[in-house]
Amino acid sequence: MKTQKLAAIDIGSNSLKLVIVEAAASDSFTVILQERERVRLGHETLRNKFLSNEAIDLSAAAIAKFRQIAESREVHSIIAVATASVREAKNAAEFVREIEERTGVRVDVLSSIEEARLIGIAAAQFFGADNASLLNVDIGGGSTELSLMKNGEPHKLFSMKLGAVGLTERYLFSNPPKRKELENLQLEIVAALQQPLRKTKGATWQFSTGTSGTILNLADLLNFQTAENGKPEIQLKKLTALNKLLASLPLEKRSELPVISPQRAEVIVAGGQILEGVMRAFRIQTLQPCGYALREGVIIDYLREIESESMPPVPDVEDKKLRDVFAIGRRYGYEESHALKVADLAEQIFDALAPVYKLSRHGRTLLSAAALLHDVGYHISHESHHKHSYYLIKHSEMTGFSEIEKTVIAHIARYHRGSLPKEKHIDFMQLSERDRRTVAQLGAILRLAEALDRGHENRVTDIKFKREKQNLRLKLTSGGDCTIERQAIEQKKDLFEMAFGCRLIVE
Repeated sequence: MKTQKLAAIDIGSNSLKLVIVEAAASDSFTVILQERERVRLGHETLRNKFLSNEAIDLSAAAIAKFRQIAESREVHSIIAVATASVREAKNAAEFVREIEERTGVRVDVLSSIEEARLIGIAAAQFFGADNASLLNVDIGGGSTELSLMKNGEPHKLFSMKLGAVGLTERYLFSNPPKRKELENLQLEIVAALQQPLRKTKGATWQFSTGTSGTILNLADLLNFQTAENGKPEIQLKKLTALNKLLASLPLEKRSELPVISPQRAEVIVAGGQILEGVMRAFRIQTLQPCGYALREGVIIDYLREIESESMPPVPDVEDKKLRDVFAIGRRYGYEESHALKVADLAEQIFDALAPVYKLSRHGRTLLSAAALLHDVGYHISHESHHKHSYYLIKHSEMTGFSEIEKTVIAHIARYHRGSLPKEKHIDFMQLSERDRRTVAQLGAILRLAEALDRGHENRVTDIKFKREKQNLRLKLTSGGDCTIERQAIEQKKDLFEMAFGCRLIVE
C-alpha cells in the first residue's frame, strides 16, 4: 500500500473531532493534525431523542470546516462516523442526509458494538498488544464502551448508555451536586454494569486502559501519576479522592481548573463517577490512559480494508467479519447448508463480475453476509420471509459493520426474491444513491445465486461467465438435471439485467 493522507471525523455527543494522519500501513501511521469543535450535540438530544435544527447547523458548519482543513492538507479520503447522539436520534437519517448535502461528507452511524470494536482495536494497537490482552474503557458523552481485546482482536464488546453528558442532564441538577443526586447517578452506573460483569465472569486480562477526553482530562487532573514502570496511570484510590473534590466544587470553580475546558467542567463530575464505577466493578486498581480513540480506530479499520483489497478473496467461513453473521443465522435456525451454498455461489458470481464492473472487495463481504442470512425470515413466517429477513438483520448486532452497512445488508437479503426495488419502498429510497446502486447490484447477484440452488440440492458445481457486447453468457456445470435452477434464473434475472445493464443468457 502506498503512503497516503487520511482524515477521520468523530461526531460525538460532546464534541466533533478531526484527525489527519499520514499512513504507510494499518500499523504504521503518523498523526499530523488534530482539531476539535465543541458542538454539544448530546445536549437535550440524548433526552429528547431528536437532533434540533441548531444542532444540525452547528455540526454541518464544523464538518465543513474540517473538510476545508483536510483538503488543504491534500488528504486522499475523509471518513466520518457518528456515535450515541446521532444513533439515538429519531431523525438520524435526516441528519446524515443534511450533512452530506451541505458538506459533501458521508457520515456512517456506528452501532454501539461497532463503536466498541473500533475503540478496542485502536487501544490494542496503541499499546502494541497484538500478543496480549487488555480491557479498554471509553467514556463518551452519550455512552461508555468496554472492549476486552485478546491478541489485537475483540473478545467481548459492551456498550452502556452511561455518558458524561447524558448522566449530567438526567441526575445532576444542583450546583454543586447534592449527595442524593450523586447517589442516584452511582446506582444507575452500578445497574448498567451488571450485564458486562456477568458476561465477563472468569475472564482475565493483563492490563486495563482508558480512551476519550474524559479519561485523559481526569489523568491530567491527577498530574499523570507515574507508575514504577514509568508509564502514566490512573489509580483508583487517587481517582476516588479527586471525584470527591470535583463533586464538592461549584461549576464556576471547576471551570477554573487548569487542565480542563469550561465545557468539560460541566460534565467531568459524571465522567469521573463513571470511571470510578467501572474500575470498582471490574476491580481495576490502575488504568493506563491511551492516546488513541475512536478516530484512530476508524483509520486503522479503513487501512485494513484497503490492504485486504489487494489480497485474494477468502471463503465466507474464513472471514472474521462474518463471525456474528453465522451466530445470527444459528440463533434464528437457518438452513446452514443452503445458506453456505448460496453464499459460495454468490461469491463466485461476484468474483467473475468484479473486474468487469469494478466491484470492491468490501462489497463482497456485504454480499456474503446477506447471502448467509437471506432466509432467516423463515424464523417469523414462511410468507414474505424476505421482508422478515430484512427486519431481523437490521435489528441484530453485527460486529464489524456500521449501521448503514447493516441496513445495506438487510436490503440485499430483502431483494433475494419478491419485487424489485421501487420508489414506493420507503426504506430503500432513504438510502443514498450510491447505497441504492450497491443494493441493486449485490441484490441481483444474490437473487441469481439463490436461483442456482433453487432445489436446495447443490446441483450446480461450477459457473462461468462470458461477456459478448451487451450479452452476458452464464454457463452452468452440474452433476444432475438443472431444469428447476434454469427456470428460476429466467424468473429472477430481471434485477440482474437492470443492475448490470446486460442481457443474461444461460447455457
